[in-house]
Amino acid sequence: MGSRASHPGTLRIVCAALASAFIAQAPSARATEPAAVSSLVAEAAPARAKTAPQNASVSTTTDLAAAPRMRTSDEWERWRGLSFGTYLSPKSGFVTDDGGVDVVFHFHAGQMAERQMKESGVNAVFVSCGYGIGSGAYSEALANPARFGRMLDELVKNLEKQTGRKGLHVRHLALASWSAGFAAVGKILGVERYYAMVDTVVLNDSLHSQYKDPNPKTAGQGADRVDLKMIRSFVRFAKDAADGQKTMAITHSAILPPDYASSTEATQALLTAIEVPAQTTDEGGWRSMKLVKRADAGNLHVRGFRGAGPRDHFEHLYLLGEVLRSWVVPRWKRDDRLVYTLAGEQL
Repeated sequence: MGSRASHPGTLRIVCAALASAFIAQAPSARATEPAAVSSLVAEAAPARAKTAPQNASVSTTTDLAAAPRMRTSDEWERWRGLSFGTYLSPKSGFVTDDGGVDVVFHFHAGQMAERQMKESGVNAVFVSCGYGIGSGAYSEALANPARFGRMLDELVKNLEKQTGRKGLHVRHLALASWSAGFAAVGKILGVERYYAMVDTVVLNDSLHSQYKDPNPKTAGQGADRVDLKMIRSFVRFAKDAADGQKTMAITHSAILPPDYASSTEATQALLTAIEVPAQTTDEGGWRSMKLVKRADAGNLHVRGFRGAGPRDHFEHLYLLGEVLRSWVVPRWKRDDRLVYTLAGEQL
């Protein structure tokens, strides 16, 4: 994976300073999601007791789908508040004749990837959820198995009020995360009825786990030391994606945390568990990033990049648009499966 650098206690300080610059430049509506802003620089360290991560993969300019139509800025509504986050929708044309709506839930700093999401051409409602510092906050936020169902109910009711239409339902559902947000995705996937509803998972530098033996806490113990039990729902989803039943995109940097498995190690452990080989590559990357590793099997796509600093971590947040454009938009245009209504799931 190219050179790696460990980031002991100074990483949080360095990231905090960098985040201040990013937040100052960030476009509109940040005040509606204070938790997401405050958690931008949090380490993705897995909660010691109950975190269950999630997996996905990402695209590069070498394998993008044909660019879909992009809506102009005046074709989007403003951000609207929910009890658990905020959402953004197109002004029109996003509800099917039978009331279907595509939805992307993003955990951790989703509003900062607003431009990339819009540029992807996805014709969907984008929900941004931020719950604080570190993966523990995200795990706790979704610890109640009933909570995500209530979140879906609230979103659909708000969309019905916004559009003046009754009987709306979620047609396609994606869960995406950056950094610490994987813990929320893991909790959702750990509930069987939600797992069945989710079509796509996207993890942008956002898959982590503990080591099998956390003592001594030695950085870089290797993929064979990753505790797969903590990411079992991601492993399951990756297998289903490789078999063509789901879609998953995972990107990772080369950052080496001091006392838990890196996104590189966790991703490699997942690939090994489902027997999908990864290949080294010297292809060009995206933005300022250098692509050095890739894996593709069915609808599972993994992209690994160089970069072991805070800015490299931030760049993965903005890969969201490339993932949606490459693998989600084409799939959702072909598939009309209804997954959720206020009356319950219809799979």
